[in-house]
Amino acid sequence: MNTEKDLELANELSKLLMDVLMLRNSPEIPDHFKSIDCLQTLHANLVSLRDFVYAASNGDLSRPVPFKGYIGGALKTLQANLKHMTWQTKMIASGDFTQRVDFMGEFSQSFNAMVIQLDQTLEEIASKENELRNANDRLLKEITRREQTEAALRKSEEAFRHIAITDSLTGLYNRGHLNQLALNEISRVLRYSRPLSVIMLDIDFFKHVNDTYGHAAGDLVLQAVASITKSHVRVSDIVARYGGEEFIILLPETIAADAADVAENLRWRIEDSSVDGGKYLIRITASFGVSDYLEKSDAEPDDKIVSGFVSKADLALYESKKAGRNRVTIYKPEQEPGPLVL
Repeated sequence: MNTEKDLELANELSKLLMDVLMLRNSPEIPDHFKSIDCLQTLHANLVSLRDFVYAASNGDLSRPVPFKGYIGGALKTLQANLKHMTWQTKMIASGDFTQRVDFMGEFSQSFNAMVIQLDQTLEEIASKENELRNANDRLLKEITRREQTEAALRKSEEAFRHIAITDSLTGLYNRGHLNQLALNEISRVLRYSRPLSVIMLDIDFFKHVNDTYGHAAGDLVLQAVASITKSHVRVSDIVARYGGEEFIILLPETIAADAADVAENLRWRIEDSSVDGGKYLIRITASFGVSDYLEKSDAEPDDKIVSGFVSKADLALYESKKAGRNRVTIYKPEQEPGPLVL
């Protein structure tokens, strides 16, 4: 036996097997080794092992184990464990944090610690979300409560303001609010030299109505006159109960002659109406005074301007009363002695 020759063949064979394991592309068996059956089987097994390991390293766990025996059994176990860990990972991704890996030593410990930490983190997030949700619910309830309180306050303020500016019996503006509105209108009129008229009306023989039919019937008469008056003037006109059975109408952008037409329309509508007093049908009339006479003196305070403006309609109303009632009179400066400066 040629020892040197055998050693050379052994080295070549060893290199072939190492190349199968180490090189990117597996070498073929040289022709002079092909007659060795066990060598061909070993070569084929090593090539299959290469392919299996390469496929597994790239995530392909479907490739069958190429051979049997101890190594084949170990590879099958590894493949099964990796497949099971893949399934466990999917279960964890779906929310099952009870999964644990127990076959890969330190990796198993790290993997399991990661799952436990992930579970705890998600529990903490869920707890925080629940706290935030509860806090948000409390905040929404508080906001709703405050909005309801603010709405109630606004409603109360509106109600109190309505009470403060309204005559409770007729629903018209009261005298105090009329004075403020009149002052605003007069200021605008004087600033821009625009017309403004005022009508004062007084229910004729109103004391007789109260004495004959009672104060409840008198209230019905006041309400009827207020309704007729409010219904037959413009939206821009200002209607108020001045006191007792007297009513005031401010008519912006209106001269006395046109205001007298409005007063005449109201006069005959009141005369044509009647009030159901229960056992009696009450017929009423009203007298009217109209004026657009306005002149301001710098020496007079604002309240004097308003009272002076209204007083001219009051003088005209007095003339209607003197002339027999149920009529309209327009104020003329000659109705009072001496010049009048407002």
